[in-house]
Amino acid sequence: MLVRQATERRARQLADSGLVDYKARAHGYLTFLGQLGEGFREPPRIVKADELLLEVYWKSPDLSKQRIVGLRDTLLLPTDITYHRDHLGIVQNNFPSIIRLGDGDEVIDVPHPLSANGLKEYDFDVGDSLGIEIPGRTITVDVIRVRPKDDTKPRVVGAVFVERETAQVVRMAFSFTSAAFRDKNLDDISVVLESTLVDGRFWLPSRQEIEISRTGTVLDFPARGIIRGRWEICCYEVNTGLPMSLFAGPEIALSAPRAQLNKGFTGRILDSLPSDVRAVTDEDVRRVQEEARSLVRQKALETRRDARVSARGISDIPGSIESKVWRLVQRWRGGWEAASLRRPGAATEWMTSAAKARCRSGGGERVGAAPKSSDSTISARHATSRRRRSPATALPPRSSAAITRSPSA
Repeated sequence: MLVRQATERRARQLADSGLVDYKARAHGYLTFLGQLGEGFREPPRIVKADELLLEVYWKSPDLSKQRIVGLRDTLLLPTDITYHRDHLGIVQNNFPSIIRLGDGDEVIDVPHPLSANGLKEYDFDVGDSLGIEIPGRTITVDVIRVRPKDDTKPRVVGAVFVERETAQVVRMAFSFTSAAFRDKNLDDISVVLESTLVDGRFWLPSRQEIEISRTGTVLDFPARGIIRGRWEICCYEVNTGLPMSLFAGPEIALSAPRAQLNKGFTGRILDSLPSDVRAVTDEDVRRVQEEARSLVRQKALETRRDARVSARGISDIPGSIESKVWRLVQRWRGGWEAASLRRPGAATEWMTSAAKARCRSGGGERVGAAPKSSDSTISARHATSRRRRSPATALPPRSSAAITRSPSA
């Protein structure tokens, strides 16, 4: 019953709640972190950090405008990363009925749990309740756990916190099934949206976090790129009569040329970064990931990696056939991963190989095996190879901030 009430309330877009429009300010950080090496044993390092100041506007029923009035960045390691436009602003009204991220390049057309289609596509479990004390009354918030009926389809997994009396959404914390990812390099996306009570009756955005993780290879080394967005929203002014002309043009836009937006900041970006942004994984994001694992099958969250082959050629003797070392990596749903190194003989068409395998379980534990030697052979044809070209930067992400795979020989 509460789920249906919350869905109907969202469908009305607050039209009968007395909220006509609002404006607010938002302060946020976008950080790009990188990890290299087998198993990612070292914590991620900050590669690039951006600090942003926004003017946020909303008008009933669903008009949104965000003006970037402050922007500065710092680059610690070489990269050509650029962010999708929607990463540069906040989420208004807890997403529309269809969820998209990365301008549709990362996640597209995933039904919102509290939508007409979502009621048919998800299972809901109303669990614990929370009490929020404010002057003069106690607000009861119910926790609704959400999981897809079919976890092989693009869906969200997580929890929605709904005020019992008004059926307004107070908080959302969720991840996605692997089928929702359009980029096959994506490993995980976690989203946390929190609201605050404004004027005693309107639940409006107050704090938001998003973490996007991708993996690939750089010069045959496993590489992971992590985008973290962290926003604090404040200073609401409600029902001020915002003009329609304010909402012309793109939803998120610069208020002035980029070079003029680095004013109004004090100190260095890195000094002002919240400690949880620097951490390996923010505690709220970690809870979202753990909750997702507990609600659906682990393999519904695992992204499948196709086999990828990389080779490097070394000319030992001018004019001779180059010796090759092939590295083959295969990943399967369920966490299993196998890697092998294979080298052809100098005067035969036989290739010897050595391999290792490991598995990461839903709880994060790993098991593995690697033979000390291998007598296995595989037939192969001789072929000359080109000398491999290496990337120009240590972490070469695509324009969507993905870690690109290294080119084959």
